[in-house]
Amino acid sequence: MKIVIIFSILWCGAFYSQGNLQFNQVKMVSNTDAPQIVPAGKVWKIESVISDGGQDSYPVQTSGSTQSFFGACGVPAFYYLYYGKYLAINSMPISFGIHSSGGVMTSLPLWVPAGSTICMCTNAAFCARGYSVIEFNIVP
Repeated sequence: MKIVIIFSILWCGAFYSQGNLQFNQVKMVSNTDAPQIVPAGKVWKIESVISDGGQDSYPVQTSGSTQSFFGACGVPAFYYLYYGKYLAINSMPISFGIHSSGGVMTSLPLWVPAGSTICMCTNAAFCARGYSVIEFNIVP
């Protein structure tokens, strides 16, 4: 009887699985590359974001108006709070790094699902210079 119950649980679990991740490749994306779209059947894990000038800590921008750093990527102008490392994922600007007072902005790694568009910022003073990605295949 125990064997039947265990087998039933394992059999039912197979129908509810979401798939496994299988390593595919490592990518380095530069700020001079075109916007990247995560391919169907894949998931990206952003491991690091390369800053402007190698900084890891950024001061708060306390004055000024909204900025548009993303060119033709469809990202609306926004009021930025930090210098340094910006990317946009699905038209949403995201800041990375460590605030100069010690607070962490967006933590890494960051998982990005299939179909997502990642745009690089276009202003050299405020933008990431690139990012590194591990690409995984989603295997049923």
